[in-house]
Amino acid sequence: MKRVWCSLRNQIRTMANIPPRKISPSSKPSKQDASPLQILLQMGFPRHRALKALAATGNRSVQLASDWLLTHVNDTYIDADHPREYILYANPTGALLTQLHDFWAKSKKLGGWNGAHNFPPHITLVSFFKAPDETSLQLAKAVKSVIETVGDPPACPLKLDPYISQNFMGLFVSEEHAEYLKKIAVQYVKQVSTLLGVSMDTYEHLDALGTCFPWCTMPQEKPIKSINLEAHVKSLHITLAYHFEVAAFDGLKALVDELQPLETSSWELRLYSRDPKFANHQVHKVTQGYSPLASDELELVLGDYIYIEEKAFESSPDGWVPGTSWLTGVSGYLPAVFTRRTAESDAWTLHRAISLGNNSGSDCKSESDSNTDGEMAGYPHEDATQLGHEKSEEVYKEWQKYWDVVMTEQKSDSIMNITQVISGTSIDWKSNTQGTGDMETKAKPDRRWFFAMRHGERVDLTYGSWVPFCFDEAGNYVRKDLNMPLTLGERVGGCESYSKDTPLTRVGRLQATLVGEGLRLAQQPISHVYASSALRCVETAHYMLEGYQNPSLKVKVEPGLFEFKNWHLTPTMAPFMTPQEHHKAGINVDLNYKPYIELDITTSETLEDFYKRNELVMHSAVKDTEAEGGNIIFIGHAATLDMMVLALKRLSPGAGSPGPEPEPEPEPYTLNPHLLRVPYCALGAVRDNPWQVVCPPCPPSINSSSGRFDWKILLDL
Repeated sequence: MKRVWCSLRNQIRTMANIPPRKISPSSKPSKQDASPLQILLQMGFPRHRALKALAATGNRSVQLASDWLLTHVNDTYIDADHPREYILYANPTGALLTQLHDFWAKSKKLGGWNGAHNFPPHITLVSFFKAPDETSLQLAKAVKSVIETVGDPPACPLKLDPYISQNFMGLFVSEEHAEYLKKIAVQYVKQVSTLLGVSMDTYEHLDALGTCFPWCTMPQEKPIKSINLEAHVKSLHITLAYHFEVAAFDGLKALVDELQPLETSSWELRLYSRDPKFANHQVHKVTQGYSPLASDELELVLGDYIYIEEKAFESSPDGWVPGTSWLTGVSGYLPAVFTRRTAESDAWTLHRAISLGNNSGSDCKSESDSNTDGEMAGYPHEDATQLGHEKSEEVYKEWQKYWDVVMTEQKSDSIMNITQVISGTSIDWKSNTQGTGDMETKAKPDRRWFFAMRHGERVDLTYGSWVPFCFDEAGNYVRKDLNMPLTLGERVGGCESYSKDTPLTRVGRLQATLVGEGLRLAQQPISHVYASSALRCVETAHYMLEGYQNPSLKVKVEPGLFEFKNWHLTPTMAPFMTPQEHHKAGINVDLNYKPYIELDITTSETLEDFYKRNELVMHSAVKDTEAEGGNIIFIGHAATLDMMVLALKRLSPGAGSPGPEPEPEPEPYTLNPHLLRVPYCALGAVRDNPWQVVCPPCPPSINSSSGRFDWKILLDL
């Protein structure tokens, strides 16, 4: 039998020897194989702008790059040829980083701002060098390749020796580890030149450490301009303080003497870039929002960074200074008191971070090879370690009227519904002249509410590449972190489908539950719940309803609410879970609901297609529920809030919003430039008759982010 099988197999092989197919050089790649640049070009962005956006966002995702382009539409330098500057650091992490941050805080309090505060604790390996935007991805990939080539650091603990002079204080690296870091610096220069196709014959002197290497040409569409790299190979160190006041010397010296840097520390190799136009500017973080009152004033958005020249403060007669927004690239005058100085590096882009240690150079969360994360992997609210420390005074002020009313009513044993307080939607919340009497006279209880909500915290953007570590060879799921789901339901495609259609974290579920709880406590009835077919959105709707505590309500899974399909062409999306799969997994979905849109996720679409299908779903939902009445909530993605407002404003009179006069021609669809500021489970609200954007009936929420605890630090006790 074995001989028969071998003979048959050989016959099959013989028959399978078909002639090779000739591929035409002009053949275009399929949509699934399209690069992020090709997708952006298909979306209509000019090539030079697309390259600039990809470089500015670290090549993290098509969506993030496209949103960067939308927010920078009024940037006067968007078409200027200003290549970014890159720098390679070795950065401490863990307990040593905590020590150094504590030193930074004490030194700032003692002697004010000095030069070291502009950057994170680091050892410079390759100085700032300019490189064209089209090289940004290769520069990031080279970081990992360098670690694979050089190998792990020495087994002995890294020793840092303090050094103090009248104008500089730092920690110098022990010689054994210094040699290892020098090899990384030199290898990075070699590796980048190889990746970009530069002839190595030019660099016979490469081993002469500390030499600059000019790049003249590379095999691309056009020659690359000259790029100079310089490997740092002398006196590697962490700077603790420099450019400080003479009077602060004794205090800073005492702090350095007290510092006992941990030898058992962990490190990362990081590639950053910055916009060279603002290399000599201070960076200030916005601490209070401001809406411009004049055409030459700059809008301030909480969390944004502003580039300001130092001399601007000296020459300002009234505390107003000119600045440029990091978020939009727009310039204008602003009240300096609404900002505070922060590190220059806060406005840099992190392209790659690789752990240095006995882990084969494992990637950290900032993975540059991920071309399209689906949603904006680089939202300021995602991966933002300081989110919980942002100022919230403005939010408190806007809700103060409500709290005052509630406290007054509680004392009189007459609890007022929150909707009664805020239902006067034309109220100027920042005005101190309007009272609850104005609110009550403006209230129209017969007006329907329409809500839009973004999904909760995602597993993939919290843990990076999680599926290979959480599924065994048999496809069984095992959670590796308390914030991961306890269990995952069965679905077509198994673990591979979960890698492309992510679930929520446990925190994401709690975020959704809190919104449902807030709507319930506000005594605001919800009658219809529509959710995008993405798993994270369906789960958000389910847990929102758990907080709302109305088991009779079910989630209507609507593919038409899914985000822009072109963000998911590389890599392709997994097939959505079916309502039956959701039901089997315990998700409270409406098995009888017939979607308005049947979405083919394997094909591309234009932005107009995206707008129109969302509009169709929302208009249809409003019309189909008009007779029954009741409030509606659409649960989807960051853009869903914008889409709801624009779609409902375009509804004709009589389609759920009767009016005496015909509506004017609607404005074309355009997404808000602050789309980057939409956090997880953000809630937007609109009321009808007439259509009007209003304050939601429950407060917003904020939560801080935290790193993973490494129990091994206890071994040092």
